[in-house]
Amino acid sequence: MQGKYDIVFLGGGPAGYQGAIRAAQLGAKVAVVEEQQVGGVCLNRGCIPTKTVRASVEVGRLIRRAREYGFRAVEVSPDIAAIVTRKNRIVKGLRTSVERLFSANKIDLIPGRGVLLNPCGIEVKGAEGSQLIEAAKVVIATGSNPETLPIFPESPHIFTADAILDIGYLPKHLLVVGGGAIGVEMAAIFRELGSHVTLVEAEASLLPSEDAEMVAYLMNVLKRRKINVRCNVTVESVGETIEGFIIRLTDGTDLVSDTIIQAVGRRLNTDGIGLEGLGVETSEGRIIVNENLETNVAGIYAAGDVIGGWLLAHVAFFEGICAAENALGKTKKIDYRVVPRCIFSLPEYAAVGISEEEARPKNSVRVGRFPFKSLGMAQAMGEMEGLVKIIMDTRTDRILGAHIIGPHASDMIAETALAMRADLPSSMIEDTIHAHPTLSEAVLEVAQALHGRAIHIPEQVEGAFL
Repeated sequence: MQGKYDIVFLGGGPAGYQGAIRAAQLGAKVAVVEEQQVGGVCLNRGCIPTKTVRASVEVGRLIRRAREYGFRAVEVSPDIAAIVTRKNRIVKGLRTSVERLFSANKIDLIPGRGVLLNPCGIEVKGAEGSQLIEAAKVVIATGSNPETLPIFPESPHIFTADAILDIGYLPKHLLVVGGGAIGVEMAAIFRELGSHVTLVEAEASLLPSEDAEMVAYLMNVLKRRKINVRCNVTVESVGETIEGFIIRLTDGTDLVSDTIIQAVGRRLNTDGIGLEGLGVETSEGRIIVNENLETNVAGIYAAGDVIGGWLLAHVAFFEGICAAENALGKTKKIDYRVVPRCIFSLPEYAAVGISEEEARPKNSVRVGRFPFKSLGMAQAMGEMEGLVKIIMDTRTDRILGAHIIGPHASDMIAETALAMRADLPSSMIEDTIHAHPTLSEAVLEVAQALHGRAIHIPEQVEGAFL
């Protein structure tokens, strides 16, 4: 069977499926080649599964705190099988929804692995053999897979971040290797499920690329929740016993664990798809693209994790749409300056723009802060751990970076992201009426503090709340 298409997407993950739908909206004949399941890692093994399990965890945490809210205490214990079953049901439903969107937009979903034979020819290797398809334009959106460390043996009790949420038991002693976004999320989730958790990071702090003050705040919260955070160390050796693993760290200490999660980065899926034969330029595994997301080979574009950068699903969504539009004759650029990033720990950490450390050397900086404990809605919710921080350029009143720790931080960050994208002054936030009582008032209070007009804290600008 041979088909001819205006545009073909290799990969049906965030970049591929959203780009395909946008291409269909523009009137193109579209196909998506997907080796596994539509939705990619994000829908099937990453973003959605993690947040679904986290929602169960939050319910359990709230029930355990019932007495704080005026209810008699109720004993609660997690049923990991039921939590995983709920997660699988939601993922399956969302995956079916994407497949229905393909059908509604007349997008052909071709199962198999796509290999580029030439700029317009693709061989799709599927379970029932191979087929050739032709495409006027191609978008490579093959995503990424989790990295692993050779020091860890093969074991059913050693998981990657993609596999851990299919676990069939609740770990007693969990070791999380890697203190990036995924490692922090997993540590927070399993601690709330009742596991004893140790989180190991090779750098001097967790989330080493984020704002130092905010990371210190979050680390203190995690430690108060009895997560054993160990920074500046790596795993030196791993020994197996009947009861699990004995792990020696590079500082000479030993840990005992029955389960290990490797959260040590991701490997881009660029091997074996025909890039070398076509001369598509790559660097350290990532595909090189220009500002239009086109490779050095005319008509071949790339989007999502395979081009490196943020490795975030929402960035891949936007890149897929941009690649589709640019491939089909429109012009769409990406402002990577304004990328919200969200860590779904408990509490959440969300940020956009740069850290205070990045801002100070090149800018005239003013920093405003507001703690959740001074916010009426946070008090009412019983969620007082949290801090909002905004970094402003005093010469222009433009926001350079915004950072939020607290409940619904990932929702709240959108306001400052929009302000930065529109190049609005921080005074515009101050002059915008925010509904009361809401958590978003914390952002308003910081904007007021930046101009010496904070209402609910005596400190106007200086001073942290750790």
